[in-house]
Amino acid sequence: MQTKKVTMKDIAQELDVSIVTVSKALADKEGVGDELREQIKEKARELGYVFKKSQVNSTTSMRVGVIIAERYVGDNSFYLNIYQKLLYELARKGMMGILEVVRDNDERQGKLPSLISLDSVEQIIVLGETYRTFLESLEKTGKSIILFDFENEDFDFDAVVGDNVNGGYLMTRYLFKQGYEDIGFVGNFRSTRSILDRFLGYRKYLIMKEIPYKEENLVLDRDDDGRIIDIVLPDKLPQAFFCNCDSVAHKCIDLLKERGLRVPEDIAVVGYDDYDMQSGSDYKITTYRVNIHEMINQCINIIVQRSENPDYRHGTTVSYGRLIERETGSKKK
Repeated sequence: MQTKKVTMKDIAQELDVSIVTVSKALADKEGVGDELREQIKEKARELGYVFKKSQVNSTTSMRVGVIIAERYVGDNSFYLNIYQKLLYELARKGMMGILEVVRDNDERQGKLPSLISLDSVEQIIVLGETYRTFLESLEKTGKSIILFDFENEDFDFDAVVGDNVNGGYLMTRYLFKQGYEDIGFVGNFRSTRSILDRFLGYRKYLIMKEIPYKEENLVLDRDDDGRIIDIVLPDKLPQAFFCNCDSVAHKCIDLLKERGLRVPEDIAVVGYDDYDMQSGSDYKITTYRVNIHEMINQCINIIVQRSENPDYRHGTTVSYGRLIERETGSKKK
């Protein structure tokens, strides 16, 4: 029978002290008395705790793997933009970020990326939702995994997410206060949990205001696996569209213009993320700004905490954004 691995938590429970105290004692850090330090080390040896080659808690030169699914990569990719910002913040902490894009077939089959199979990184960040089979393979590695911009309650991974339900609710409320009651949603809630949560926020506000939900007002922008598809607007349009992201809002406005409609004079359109993929566009989209800076800081904080205490678990962190009012969701005339 395989013996259960002894953790810092086990040592802490035996001596009725905190895990942080155990971590400091084993790393010979300040903040722990000499007598207690020796008691902790003795108890660790007694329980069979496996000491690291170095118990010095430092993130200097730590290699952090960043994984992105192939379907999220393209021109002006939202997640590649996040990676660039993440790389900068990691470097400020003395850490190195290593990116690997996972091909669709490998992701579906749960094939581990090279940076893991070659043991090139100490901790891993997964940018954007991925398949269950892939998460299962990651879990088996025993590596420290952080999910960024999604969560999965079936796995014991820490996650950093935006306030998508709240954001969806606030965007729908904004349109209602502008005078719109017949509001459509553009996005496939079956494709990612972030879109699902934004859709749930949209539905929640409709329920609160006793506004009937119309199935025909749901417009798909991608398939169930998250691959982008052509948007087909209904013949009978609602008064306004809440789009699950800004790039989709841009596409909707283009399609409406092809019908000879003006935004917002004839129909309102709002987006989400506040990430402008169309730098040359004249559209000033009303949107919900995701607090990417805070999400990155929260992610790095988890990495630092785990470097000091491998048993550290944070759970899911929610970062709150804010509504950015521009022109495309202006008051109904």
